Amino acid sequence: MEIRQLRYFLDIAQTEHLTTSAKQLYVTQSTLSHGLRQMEEALGVQLFDRVGRGLKLSQAGMVFKDYAARALQELEAGRMALADLASLQAGRLTVGVIPTFLHTVVPAVVAQFNARYPQIHVVLRELLAPEIESLLVGGDLDMGIAFHPAEAEGIASEPLFEERMQLVAHPEHPLAQNQTLALQQLDAVPLVLLSRRFATRRLLESHWQAAGVRPLVRVEMESVHSLIEACRWGPQLASVVPDRAAAQSGHGLRVIPIEPPLRRMASLLWNARISRSPAAQTFAQMLVEQLGSSAGN
Repeated sequence: MEIRQLRYFLDIAQTEHLTTSAKQLYVTQSTLSHGLRQMEEALGVQLFDRVGRGLKLSQAGMVFKDYAARALQELEAGRMALADLASLQAGRLTVGVIPTFLHTVVPAVVAQFNARYPQIHVVLRELLAPEIESLLVGGDLDMGIAFHPAEAEGIASEPLFEERMQLVAHPEHPLAQNQTLALQQLDAVPLVLLSRRFATRRLLESHWQAAGVRPLVRVEMESVHSLIEACRWGPQLASVVPDRAAAQSGHGLRVIPIEPPLRRMASLLWNARISRSPAAQTFAQMLVEQLGSSAGN
């Protein structure tokens, strides 16, 4: 049964005449009659009784009329709901973000997106990179913000920006007066770092191992913010954090570039097997524009 047949049926039920309905529906009378006959055959009942040149709803037709009207109403409501989704007047956006980016890159974009599209319910989930990739594959996230390249199969990764890792230290730390820091100078230096659950920690260790450098990891913590605050209170400790987080550390700490640079690439992550929602695409575009604006300032 087709939607047009429901419309034919309801119009004929109102006019009780094929010729009148054909004119109102802009179809030929034979097309209308054929559509009605197909509908009756599909339902296995006669929907109209022929009375002279007119038509009257049969008992079956009277029963079916309310259902047909409700079905068309629901279909129209669905069409309008889809139009709202496409125009960002309704819907939900779920984004997985690694902790560092959630506290540095994303907040300004979330505020801008909400101001422009207040009807979209936005959910930001703080997750580690493997968790983001797993939930994307499972269809539980619309997009992710983590690292490039992605490790999981079925994930599309779009590079966003490059981050450099920098040393953060109390002004009284022995290395605080350096303008730059050679990687080898971190050998045997007491550090406070993220735990090995984090990709950042694993990245640092791979660089250090390749360079034959062995810092002394005295403290492990679960957020970059806590690393920075530990350095603020402890002259004996230093940490290595992304430059965006270091830039937001505020006064009272020394931020020292490491040479050669330790880099990582941030990226937008998508499930490569499903379409991207209008809300997700718009959020991603706003994020790219925000990053471009920040780089220019």
